[in-house]
Amino acid sequence: MKKVIITFALIAVSLLSTKSFAQTANLNITISDVLSFSVTQPASLDVNFDTETKYTNGITALATDHVSVTSSRGYVVKAIAGTVTGSAAIAPGSVKITSAVGATNSGNTAGITYGSAVTLPVSGGTAATVITAANTSWNGSNSTNKFNISYLIGAGG
Repeated sequence: MKKVIITFALIAVSLLSTKSFAQTANLNITISDVLSFSVTQPASLDVNFDTETKYTNGITALATDHVSVTSSRGYVVKAIAGTVTGSAAIAPGSVKITSAVGATNSGNTAGITYGSAVTLPVSGGTAATVITAANTSWNGSNSTNKFNISYLIGAGG
């Protein structure tokens, strides 16, 4: 009988002693805008004006994955011509840029507007919009958008 009473007493004590003591904890998260932009140098961008047709119609040179953008919000990519150097110069405004989704892009492409045959303004002018994105570049698993840029050089000039 003593063993039964001791067993019940132990069970009662163990049931009553399962109280937990919780404490509150604060977690502060600061979310800031992220914006990173880079332009890669293509391995080669060959432009050879060796026929009359090329002088008249121009030559397209494609720079694959030329522009990379990481952004936590919408963004705009603009371009402007630099100072022309060398003995042979191209007429101002004779370079046109077309953007497209990059060959190895894995970012968010929703809400992106690509520029098509955008005339590259001369140095000192107002920059032309080449890419407009209404949303973040993040798609849940990849944070960067990559863009191909086609340069149409010499058409009409």
